[in-house]
Amino acid sequence: MHTWDLARASGQDVELDPDRCAAMLAGMQPIEDLLRGSGQYGPAVSVPDDASVQDRFVGFIGRDPAWAPRA
Repeated sequence: MHTWDLARASGQDVELDPDRCAAMLAGMQPIEDLLRGSGQYGPAVSVPDDASVQDRFVGFIGRDPAWAPRA
């Protein structure tokens, strides 16, 4: 997630490993209430049903996959 944050903040596209994204998402979904209750994750961002696993992961952790810095 930090790789995505840093790349996007500096105006770069990033392609995270899809298997890693899927594993992270699968591990985090069962403890969603705990994660959100910790204050470290904001509300999930909705993504289309056919979104990539990276976009689903990024949305789950509260980031907008379409976000880009202002020019």
